[in-house]
Amino acid sequence: MQVSSDLTKGLKIIEPFLNKHDFEFKNQEDFKSPTSYFLLTKYQKGRREFILGYHCSIGQVVYQYDKFAVSHDFYLDKLGFSKEKQFQDIQTEYKFLAFENLLHDFNFLVDDFFAGECIRLKEIAILQDNIIKEYDKKARNGYNIEFDKLRIDKARQEFKNKNYKKCLELYRSVESVDLINDLDRRIIEFGENKIK
Repeated sequence: MQVSSDLTKGLKIIEPFLNKHDFEFKNQEDFKSPTSYFLLTKYQKGRREFILGYHCSIGQVVYQYDKFAVSHDFYLDKLGFSKEKQFQDIQTEYKFLAFENLLHDFNFLVDDFFAGECIRLKEIAILQDNIIKEYDKKARNGYNIEFDKLRIDKARQEFKNKNYKKCLELYRSVESVDLINDLDRRIIEFGENKIK
């Protein structure tokens, strides 16, 4: 396949650097679907892994130490090299530019990841995880609020239909209790009195 062939040629650009720093090829996994083909390549040195995802170009670059993992861009940005980095996960006519740019950026990671103790990687990975968790929490809260609004509307409909038990069940399932207003509280009180 062309994807596999291009990846093999691209890896030849960065492998001398990886080998120089004692990283050895670990494995390559392929993920196929009816519409795409994706390869994940891993190199390892002790407890460190360099992970590269490839489709038509490099799509994912991750540095991992034990359970701590951080993406290429976030790592370099937090190390203070956002203006100096060259790798960007955009496709160009020249398929191997991404590998050349990645090789350039490796030089910023020698002291911490390739030859160091991964001290900064651990700190940055925790920061990245916290940002992702906070974003996920906010996104979930946004969805929960919308679902709670739907539950309240449905509870009001059940009340109108005199299905007080179902009405109360729906109100109890509302997580964002600040959405329950005075009208809803009167409905709940009325419903509770009706099913006693």
